[in-house]
Amino acid sequence: MDKLGTPKRPLVLRVATEKRGMEIMEICNERGLHYIIAFEPDKPEDLSDLERVLNPARPAVAGPKIGRNDPCPCGSGKKYKKCCGNGTLPG
Repeated sequence: MDKLGTPKRPLVLRVATEKRGMEIMEICNERGLHYIIAFEPDKPEDLSDLERVLNPARPAVAGPKIGRNDPCPCGSGKKYKKCCGNGTLPG
C-alpha cells in the first residue's frame, strides 16, 4: 500500500472555512504532502489523515526480558525461577 500523503494516496481532509483550508494547505505544502481538501461548513472538521502523518504511531517496545537466574522483580530476593517464574505466588 502506498504511503499516506503521496500522489497515489493523498490526504483527504474536510474543513469548515476557506481560511482554515488555507492554513491546512500551507502545512501540507511545507511538508510536501499531497492532499484533497473539501469545504463543508455544515459538517465537523476532519483532519485525521493529516494528524496520522504528522504524529505517526510508535511501535510498542517490550521491556527487558527476565532471565531464569536473575533476581525476581517482585523484590523477594529469590531467583526468578524459584519465585514468580515457577507459576506460584511468592511467599
